[in-house]
Amino acid sequence: MSGDAAGSPDRPGDDDPGRGRRLGLDVGTVRIGVAVSDPDGILATPVETVRAEPGTGDHPGHELGRILDITEDNAVVEVVVGLPVTLRGRDTASTRRARVYAETLREELGPSVPVRLADERLSTMAATQAMQASGVSARKGRGRIDQAAAVHILQGWLDARRRTIS
Repeated sequence: MSGDAAGSPDRPGDDDPGRGRRLGLDVGTVRIGVAVSDPDGILATPVETVRAEPGTGDHPGHELGRILDITEDNAVVEVVVGLPVTLRGRDTASTRRARVYAETLREELGPSVPVRLADERLSTMAATQAMQASGVSARKGRGRIDQAAAVHILQGWLDARRRTIS
């Protein structure tokens, strides 16, 4: 991880694995939104919403296997986990859960697939507003909102990466 020891968001460019698909995750306590990029790292698209299973404390549950399967099935070269800090940059229980999730993924995937943390402030709000603008209610579209939040997180990472490596 290229962030500091406290687990601050990473910046694209450090240890960039090059061309390949990236996986974006919006980690919640109930659902995990999943998005993937094209191999050129230009466009993020929704994949699915995975139901979060109870783990121990902040640790992932059985859904981790599904996330690892998606990573393998898509030949992912980098994973981007949204880091939900407050608007003032403070940690919450959700922030700690995302960090633990990222660390567990690092352990499972090994050094060949970097796992990054990306500031995701307002991603769920942006996704909810986009869904409502398209006529989907928040209640009916919860799973899709999680996917849209993952797309928002990953697309922001891809755009920053493109600016960094250009």
